[in-house]
Formats: sequence, C-alpha cells, structure tokens
Amino acid sequence: MNDEAADLVIVPATESDHAVLFEIYRDVVAAGGAQPAGVKADREVFHEGWIRRRRVYVARVGDTTIGGYFLRTNFPAFAAHIAQGGYLVAESARRRGVGSRLLAHSLEQAARLGYTAMMFNLVQQGNPSRRLYERAGFKIIGTIPNVHGDEPGLIYWRSLESGSKAMVSAMPGE
Repeated sequence: MNDEAADLVIVPATESDHAVLFEIYRDVVAAGGAQPAGVKADREVFHEGWIRRRRVYVARVGDTTIGGYFLRTNFPAFAAHIAQGGYLVAESARRRGVGSRLLAHSLEQAARLGYTAMMFNLVQQGNPSRRLYERAGFKIIGTIPNVHGDEPGLIYWRSLESGSKAMVSAMPGE
C-alpha cells in the first residue's frame, strides 16, 4: 500500500460530496468504465443510480475526495438480505489500493448492516474491477446477454457470513 492509501479515510458522504462524486462518475463514464444504458450520464441519472435510496461513502486523502461507493438492497422485498454496491475511483487515484480499500469497507459495512451476501449486477467484461472482485472471493453466477450492445453483463456474488439471518437496516428513503 502506498502513502496515499495509508492516509485514506472512508466516511459517510454528505450532500456536499455529491458534486465531486458526480465529476468522478462523469469521467468514469467518458472513459468507458461505466455505461448507463440508453441515457446520458447527467446529474439526474447519477442521482438515481448513485444517491437515491443508497448509503453513500466517500474516500478522502486530506480534504480531497478521490472516490466513493454506495450500498443498497439489491432486491427490496424479495431478497433484502443481499446488498449491492457500486464504486468510483478518480483517475488520478487509481492503481494505488483505493479500490481495494473501498471494497473492503463496503463488505464490512454490508455485514454490519445485516446483509448476508453482496452481489454486483451487470459488470462489463472489460471492467478492470473484475480482478479485484475475484480476489475478494466473488464468483460469476450468471450473465445477461446484450447489456451493452453485444456485450453481456456479468453477475458477481459473494457470501458475507455463513448462516446469518439478521434483519437488514432500512436504507435511506425507504
């Protein structure tokens, strides 16, 4: 781990963090790392996909936000024990352990909230985060064809704790 990741803190996001996260999101989309299907990556799409009814955390080094993640219930009402997460790391902070720290923090938070598994929907085949997910014990459990043109979306899953039937704390806005 380098000095940047060592000095990194992960804290719950505040409303003032949303603008910085949007800028990181916009850069990730422009670089092809995320692709909202059939819509423009504007603030409304970002808010719907990253903020609304989610717990959001940001990664900071000093006063600089360099990434973040969200947690939400993947299947409200039907399989509410499964969490979903999404991650953003600023281009200037990549390949420095920030993504690994965000993923580890999200797994800890999800388990603390009572989730028994984590699932990622529609991961693109070319997404470099796949290696990170696989190192963290996630397995591909399915594909959905033609998610991004001819490219399928991959579905990753991992147990958080064996045998837990704990209730999940309500997500913001639910």
